[in-house]
Amino acid sequence: MVDPATDVDLNEYEMEDRRTLVRRYTTYSAEALRAALPIDDVFVAHPAFMNAVNAVSRVYELAGKTGMPQGICLEGPFGTGKTSVLKYFAASLPQDDLFLPRHDVIGIRAKKSSSAGHIVSSILRKHGYPIRRTGYDTLEPRIHVAKEAIRHKQGRLLWIDEASNILGSASRRTTSHMEEGTSATDLICELMDETGIGIALVGTERLSELEKTESALASRLTAHERLDNFEFDATFVAFATSFLKQCEGFDFSFFLFGEQMRNLHRVTRGNARTFKRFITECDLCVAERGARTLIEADAAKAFRAIFGSTASMPCPYASAA
Repeated sequence: MVDPATDVDLNEYEMEDRRTLVRRYTTYSAEALRAALPIDDVFVAHPAFMNAVNAVSRVYELAGKTGMPQGICLEGPFGTGKTSVLKYFAASLPQDDLFLPRHDVIGIRAKKSSSAGHIVSSILRKHGYPIRRTGYDTLEPRIHVAKEAIRHKQGRLLWIDEASNILGSASRRTTSHMEEGTSATDLICELMDETGIGIALVGTERLSELEKTESALASRLTAHERLDNFEFDATFVAFATSFLKQCEGFDFSFFLFGEQMRNLHRVTRGNARTFKRFITECDLCVAERGARTLIEADAAKAFRAIFGSTASMPCPYASAA
């Protein structure tokens, strides 16, 4: 899917994830780290998540079969599970070959101010071409090769993470023709029209401006889904309960009683990524002391590790700190 070695242009949240990972490797024992690994594979199919999965599935199923371009815009704040939707969908597809990766679904990552050259180079790398850089003189030939690769591999879905980076600015649109796009969005339209591949644009709320900034591309998208942070309601309670029960080998029932569920929402602000980060830290704290049941002191230690002493909210587990 997205290749960290070639497509990395980390946002501030991902930089924090990286710093957290480095800290954990230098803080916890190998046994504790191994115990926390399974949490990375936990998915909770809450309603908004499954709505997005089903919309992506429909684009995949119809791509190249109707004579109409198929695409979806999936937007929302950082850490709400947008990329997980695509990973969940891709993992649900049957594997044609045990030893070869699928090429009908590929994911790339748009760097800041991505051009057509970056997009086509990323696509070619996903198909095994040793591309280092694409210059103006080589762009058109490589676009042709990318189209042929998509056709040959019967590509049905190209997902572009951090797709906000391919958009032009709204201010530029006030002084230019509305139908004009960036080189990257023009290329995506061309790929959709000429190969029939479906497109999934995944990014921040800026994608909600698509019709204002990239009208040609917006007209080719057949679905729009949004993932938000959870409010404190029955949906969050169901999400948290399901997630905690999937943490096999550990008892996190501490969070399920009294005010602790509300505290869990306050601590994570209803953000799925922050939720997973905090629960993983709790898991590490429990495993580090050789236990299996979380107590309040573990939650307090995890809170300090994740949010530090300068957190904007007081630690709700301060009585055990």
